[in-house]
Parts: sequence; C-alpha cells; structure tokens
Amino acid sequence: MPRVLVVGGTGLAGRAVTAAAVERGHEVVVAARRAPDDDAPAYVDGAQYVTADLVGGGGLEEAVDGVDVLIDASNGSGKQAARVFLHGSRNLLHTAARFGVGRAVQLSIAGIDGSRYPYYRAKLAQEQVYRESPLATRIVRATQFHDFVTAVFERGRPFGALLAPTGTRFQPIAVEDVADALVDAAELTAAADTERTIGGPAIESARSLAEQLKAARGSRRPIVPVRLGGGLGATWRAGHNLAPEHAVDGVDYTAWLSAAA
Repeated sequence: MPRVLVVGGTGLAGRAVTAAAVERGHEVVVAARRAPDDDAPAYVDGAQYVTADLVGGGGLEEAVDGVDVLIDASNGSGKQAARVFLHGSRNLLHTAARFGVGRAVQLSIAGIDGSRYPYYRAKLAQEQVYRESPLATRIVRATQFHDFVTAVFERGRPFGALLAPTGTRFQPIAVEDVADALVDAAELTAAADTERTIGGPAIESARSLAEQLKAARGSRRPIVPVRLGGGLGATWRAGHNLAPEHAVDGVDYTAWLSAAA
C-alpha cells in the first residue's frame, strides 16, 4: 500500500480524506500547521501528524520523506488563499519532487473556469501549478459540500433568518464522498495527468435546500431571498457550480441533515 501524505489534513475535507485512507489500510501522514490533540475532533486515530507550513516551507521535508503520493486538501481564506494555493503549492511540490514523491492528487472546485471570484481564480491558478509540476497529478473537482451550503444559509443567523441566494441552484455533495474520490485517485498508480469532476446526487434550488434545513432543525426562522453580488454570485447564477453529468450515487442533502441531527 502506498504511503499517503494528506496536506491540510485537519480541515473539513482533509479530515475526511485522512479517515478514508486510514480505513483502507494506508500508512497516512498528515501535514498541518498545528497537530491536533488526540482527543480533538480533527484527530484521526491511526494517522501520523507532522507540523508543516506550506507558505514558509518549514516542516515540508519531514512531511514528504518516504511518501509515495500526496493529497492536497489545503485551504485558505481572504488574501491568504492565494498565498497558500500558489506559493504554498510550489513549495510543497518542489520539496516533494526533491524527495522522490511521484504522484499528487489535488482537490479543486467544479465550474471555476472563467470566474471573477478571487478565491476561484486562486484555485484555478493552483491547478496550473500542479499541472506544471514534475509529479503526475490527478485533479478532482467537486461541487459544494453539504456543510458549505448550510453555512451559506446560516449567514442569516445574526438576523434571525436563513439566507437563500436567488437564481441559484446547488448540487451539494457529502465531504465523505469527495474524500473517497480523492483516495481512489491516489490509489491509481499509472503516471498520467487527469482531471475528474464529481457532484452530489441531486440539483436543487437554494430555496428548496434552505426549506429542507429549516424542516430538519424545526426552525421558525424565515427564509429570506438575497441576490449575491460579485463574481461568486454571477458564477452560481450561471449554473457553473453544477455538474449534472458527474453526479455520484452518494448521500443527498436530506439524508445528510438527518445524520447530522
């Protein structure tokens, strides 16, 4: 079994990837800015944790030493996102190549081509960094996680409401289904650069999904329609966040809400 490095392994996606890889019997190393305590939610029993800084470069040599394939589930917010996705990825891939790591899997987002949203532009640039690296790279693009869609609605909490972007549909997917796809890609040993897109099992309006959330929680908060501005709103209203031809037979939003209750 290949030795797998999960970068950003304490975040939402990284934790799921780590758990999936450990469950399949892989030797898993997790690189994170801070190693979690063994009683923390981010900790996965059976994984080895190392402290590493993608942007600064500290700890990367220890992280990649002896690794066969890396899975990049790193994330960043605001201006930090561009630094992590560009400078951090270059540091990681340069170090990995020096230590003989042959393959990489990168988590990306469905429908980001041509978007004016800065985060999506940074993510697209990260894809290019991976394509230009010496490592055989497999990119897995996913639609929005159930957790993310829920967070969009919950932006209305300070106002006693659920916010539903108008003219918007989502194809939410369980992070565990995405993690399985990433580990599947890591287990492919052929040295070929590929790209795969995956989406949740159903496409529904933001309003419909918000109604499901409201019902599942027994909430009395009203659902307030809002027009999301900027590049992100334009991308979503155009439907670029959807991938109907790449739907997986996974956990839908209603089932996810029931399990999370």
